[in-house]
Amino acid sequence: MSNKKYLFVALSGAIASMFVGCQSDAIELAGDEGANEYTYNISADANQVPTRALSLGGNGKEINSTWLEGEEIIAYVLSDENKSKRTEYGLLSSMGEGKTTKFQGTIVSNKKQLSTSDDICFLYPGAASKGANKTISPVIAKEGGVRHEPSKTIAQRVELNLTRQDGKVETIGKRFDYQWAKAKPTQVQGQNVKVTIGAVKRVVSIWGLRFADSNNQILSNIDSVYISNVKSTDVFDLGTGNLVDNNASDENMNIAIVPNSGEKLSSVGGKYTYLAALPGNYTDVYISVFVGDKCYVRQYASINLEADKTYFTDVLQLQEAKQQPYVEVQGVKWATGNFIHYGDPNGGYWGIAPAQWWISRRAVRLNAQRKEVKMGGTLQSSQFENSPKQTANDVDLFQFGHIKEALNFNNSNYFVGDLSKYRQFYKKMGIHDRPTDNRSEAERGDIVWYHTMLNHQKYRIPRKDEINELYTKANVIPGYCYTDKGTIVYGAFFTTNTGGNRILKYPSKRSVKSISNYTNVTALVKANKGLFLPYTGRRMPGKDIIGYRDISNNQNGYGQYMTSFSSGNNSTDIFFGLAEWNLADNDKTQARAIRPVWISGDGQSDTTHPDLRNIH
Repeated sequence: MSNKKYLFVALSGAIASMFVGCQSDAIELAGDEGANEYTYNISADANQVPTRALSLGGNGKEINSTWLEGEEIIAYVLSDENKSKRTEYGLLSSMGEGKTTKFQGTIVSNKKQLSTSDDICFLYPGAASKGANKTISPVIAKEGGVRHEPSKTIAQRVELNLTRQDGKVETIGKRFDYQWAKAKPTQVQGQNVKVTIGAVKRVVSIWGLRFADSNNQILSNIDSVYISNVKSTDVFDLGTGNLVDNNASDENMNIAIVPNSGEKLSSVGGKYTYLAALPGNYTDVYISVFVGDKCYVRQYASINLEADKTYFTDVLQLQEAKQQPYVEVQGVKWATGNFIHYGDPNGGYWGIAPAQWWISRRAVRLNAQRKEVKMGGTLQSSQFENSPKQTANDVDLFQFGHIKEALNFNNSNYFVGDLSKYRQFYKKMGIHDRPTDNRSEAERGDIVWYHTMLNHQKYRIPRKDEINELYTKANVIPGYCYTDKGTIVYGAFFTTNTGGNRILKYPSKRSVKSISNYTNVTALVKANKGLFLPYTGRRMPGKDIIGYRDISNNQNGYGQYMTSFSSGNNSTDIFFGLAEWNLADNDKTQARAIRPVWISGDGQSDTTHPDLRNIH
């Protein structure tokens, strides 16, 4: 890799494998005792293992390590073969502090008598397998091992999750610096087992980053950093000590580095922001740095990260991301927001939403029954609201061909024609519609063109063949974005497939069982590097209630987006969600979302409503 082009510098040697210091906790073996479970006292010498706990040296680049008393390590008997009834892994605790130590503790196995021929697998840090913020979780293989699901009991395979970090070496040590070993007992006397932990394999890379803007001014007061297209979750096999191959459904490709509350990241004084990442040869890596209301981005064509190595990079010439009128995917120039109406029903704003994640009721306070409350409750998007209602001052769902009647939610009639001729308007004449070239007479037609034809940026409803490019060719994954209010909006994230193996994770129940496994694409969306279509559901004719937007408890919320194609009483929409992935005809009277296609522009913005001007 060219240093001149990428400014990517690796240390000549790998830093020694490092375990982490963890706060001492009592060992608990949760779950029901089984009839065939046997308790063993394990004593494991770690005399052959270099020192482990991570801390930062005085120069900000030197990473120091030492054993700390109370550190924990997972111990798993390989011959249990996923048959254990335990809900938490057995943990061994470090008995001392220094360059060598001994781990002791109690584990439960299905095997009546362990011997010196049994394999015991170790994974560090053990504390990362406990609590609400655990980063090590047991999983069970499905569909021939190409996909995994959470396991209620401990298992041979675990998911490693590095998606959310805080930029500190110490935290990497406590939660993300995964280490593995496998050894046979050196001595077994009844229920007392002795093991010597030999060579230890470090699974992750550590990467230190410093940031400067386009003028190479060092950045400080950094709110967050996103590393996109670098793997942050994968499944690890305790038996082999390797990440599982060919399981793209289990892999997340985004790392968010967000400091603790009240803290900021900074590169001033030569400080590095540190992250742990799973090894790989990555392409099109985007680094996004958020400082206040600004987002700085830098793209690397390729980056190679190897396990058990530490890298340092000065990310220079970061460019400020600017709002764009379109994002190009599969050769189509898509608007960077859905078509919406916002504000006064008798006027207000008609046009492109100020951000790709925009949905109506993007932030509402919901009580335990998921109903809106004025005070208290939890601030969430309407994707978690029980039967949200569309209001005329915040609309993102529209009936096919309706212009004059767009805010009349009691309307249940339909437009007979199609919208392929987007410049053609129609005037109602009984049950029929008469073409008219007079915009002032227009009652039906392409509502997007009607409201943008006189603007700086002009758009139209997409054709069926353009939506079909997304349906049949584009890469697509379930993703989510943070809104300006801090709420989360879920949907599908599309990128151009350049001819390789297509990434298609829909319907997502095949690959993503829960919204907790969705990828955070906020930074990529901000940098205009893909098309994000939120789950917006639909409205039935004559109703203001939004159906199929609700994704709480992994319900079947989905996106339904309009094309201009018409066939009698039906028009063609694309559907995508946990259980949806189809391009199908649908009753025209339903109201659905529209993601317009850009036609032309003069470089100026049309977002004039004061509530929307600074929302990106």
